[in-house]
Amino acid sequence: MNAVLRRPGMYGRDETAEQLLLGAMAAVDGNSTRWAAEFAGLRERHAFTATGVQGAYRDVLPADGLREATASIYAGIAHRCGWLDLDRTLSAAEYQRLAADIGDWVTEDRTLSEAVDRFGAPSLWIGGTNPLSPKTLCYATASPNDELLCLHLWNTFANDGAEGRHPEPVVFAVRHRPGDFPGSFSFTPEGERRRPGTGRQSRLRPTVWIFHGEQARYASAVFETDEAGLAWAAEHGVTGILAEYPYGGAYDAAVTEGRFTPSKPHHGTTNHVAAFSPGLRHIHLVNGRRD
Repeated sequence: MNAVLRRPGMYGRDETAEQLLLGAMAAVDGNSTRWAAEFAGLRERHAFTATGVQGAYRDVLPADGLREATASIYAGIAHRCGWLDLDRTLSAAEYQRLAADIGDWVTEDRTLSEAVDRFGAPSLWIGGTNPLSPKTLCYATASPNDELLCLHLWNTFANDGAEGRHPEPVVFAVRHRPGDFPGSFSFTPEGERRRPGTGRQSRLRPTVWIFHGEQARYASAVFETDEAGLAWAAEHGVTGILAEYPYGGAYDAAVTEGRFTPSKPHHGTTNHVAAFSPGLRHIHLVNGRRD
């Protein structure tokens, strides 16, 4: 069972292997009633549709990133039932800090290496180590009462209708809130752009690109597109950050579009709103070239 939960793609394209193995574990453990209750709970939380957990994830992730994410739901059941072998166990303090910080952390695009640098090695790594494959990183304590905190990663992006690839997987979404499945996620800007089936892209505000020079006090240029900004930067050989900003307040746009959910006392205060990052795409430039 633990092998299936780590490399689910090797055991079929759907979640049949997880269902069969967890059902068998429950029978061997004399706990079939618990398994039935857990399975019913998936439906109650809208984490299970006519096409299973994968069906619930289809409104969250691109189709080619569903398999590993789906296994994380069954891994959570295995953890609560005491069947999951963790590669690393977080302390209560580490878990609480991660749970408190991760919503803010994903207001910007993040990579796999950034995730591991910030939060350490995961308790459960779902998916292969190949950078061309999707994966889910799960963090947990030894307590079955603490839910898995899950980061879902993939490495493709859309560029004028064509698919491209990031150098390493990027975080699309994190599942970190208890309760109803659709409300349990926060999305990175890339994850929000790639989120399927909800028409969210049409509701996003128009954006501009603003250049802020290294060590400069004020921004020095505004462009309608990143291409225009990059051309200007190359012409002048400037060093700094070219960042995408929504029209209006960055904090208000992030909350309205579901990219940020206030969860701490200081969220939405004057200082927090004044310093809020737009959380959209940004390009580091050195002498007019991408760093």
